[in-house]
Amino acid sequence: MSFAFQSARSLVRATPAFPQISYTIGAAMGMAARSPLGTSLGAGLGLLGDMLSEMILRAVPKQRTSHSKKRKRMATKGLKNRHDLVPCSGCGRPKLTAHICLNCYHDIKRKLKDMKRTAEESQQ
Repeated sequence: MSFAFQSARSLVRATPAFPQISYTIGAAMGMAARSPLGTSLGAGLGLLGDMLSEMILRAVPKQRTSHSKKRKRMATKGLKNRHDLVPCSGCGRPKLTAHICLNCYHDIKRKLKDMKRTAEESQQ
């Protein structure tokens, strides 16, 4: 019996106090701020403590999510068909709509480098 009494006392001591939060909430609600040395910190602290303890307890799921429910939820996240791929008019390879084909781009880039190189060699 003394063990239960001691564990209850330790729980009471472990409960956090929120005096600064209660003052700001009380001031926002138009309540007069009371000193921390007073007998009570205002009605806002009791309600705030109750709300915080309820929120913390409600944040935990009641049951473990089963494998089938988890897989049903994940089933809609699979790969989708692409509708924005079209064949390139130059080489025929697939490319994105309104984008330049990478194969054609590399060919053009290579030809421009060769043209610049030959122009520099002819000037020297």
